[in-house]
Amino acid sequence: MALNDTTPEHVKEIILRFLEGSATEEDITILFRWLKEDERNREYFDEVNTTFHASVTLNRFTQQKTDDAWLELSGKTNSEKTKIRTLNPFGRPTYKHAFRIAASICFIVVAWFLLSEVLSKTVPQQVTLVKNSIGNNTRILLPDSSVVLLNTNSTLEYPSEFGIASREVILKGEAFFDVKKGSKPFVVKTESIRIQVKGTRFNVQAYKSDQTVKTTLEEGKVELQVSGGEEVYTLKPGDQAILNTNLNKVTLKKVDPSNFTAWKEEKLVFDNTPLKDIISKLENRFHVTLSLDTAIAKRERLTMTIERESLEEILDLIVLSSNLRVKKENDKIILFE
Repeated sequence: MALNDTTPEHVKEIILRFLEGSATEEDITILFRWLKEDERNREYFDEVNTTFHASVTLNRFTQQKTDDAWLELSGKTNSEKTKIRTLNPFGRPTYKHAFRIAASICFIVVAWFLLSEVLSKTVPQQVTLVKNSIGNNTRILLPDSSVVLLNTNSTLEYPSEFGIASREVILKGEAFFDVKKGSKPFVVKTESIRIQVKGTRFNVQAYKSDQTVKTTLEEGKVELQVSGGEEVYTLKPGDQAILNTNLNKVTLKKVDPSNFTAWKEEKLVFDNTPLKDIISKLENRFHVTLSLDTAIAKRERLTMTIERESLEEILDLIVLSSNLRVKKENDKIILFE
């Protein structure tokens, strides 16, 4: 099926923003309404989405660039009808050209976009598995309009009937959840914990290789329960629950949530910021351990903006901006005078 040339231009632009990961809540509302208007609209969207089996990078679009992009997309769609329907990972822009299909970083099993209200009676029970192996973060829009940012080496699984009987997802790895309020509780399951919410923003870090599972609450309220246990832990904004999987013990403490969600930010801006705060965000963003003397951490203040720089580049900048030096010992990076 060829792309529908009657699709309004403003809808095309919204779809582009959605695939890029920059759509606003208003954009998403308009897109959902348009998808529900006609089955052909959903088929059109699915066919467009099929071409995005890799990370899509976009720059600012002039009208001509938009037209060129859709012409290119149309040609790719017609030549790739037989490919499995996939979900586009929303990577951050890294190329200069307006529209380019990059090397594949995610592999998606079964269908991506299932609107429960439209398809609940016609689609058999299926499971959507989103896997982000390497590269940029993956943005997932769930059928209830909740948004999930999936970190590297992580997977998220949810049923095709998500939102009808329940709202339940299974996480392996790390993800940030921005949950929309609904009549049914939103449940996140990992191998060792179960988290239940109604509407909130929180981060879960549950990599199999780690000995701890961290749940950090940014906004709202969550209830956490260890698998096989009876005690329920209630978290408020700024709370972090740390489960030691070896001891099966939960510790609660107060934290700055932004230190544990820095991995999802496109840009980190530090303005005369204490080095200890910068270190916390770098550890979270790059999953490393950085060590420095407490006195130095409190004394040093830096101003810098971090976007797509590597950890090595950032450490070089810290060295140039201070009197510190860097050395590596096993898996630890040490900053010293």
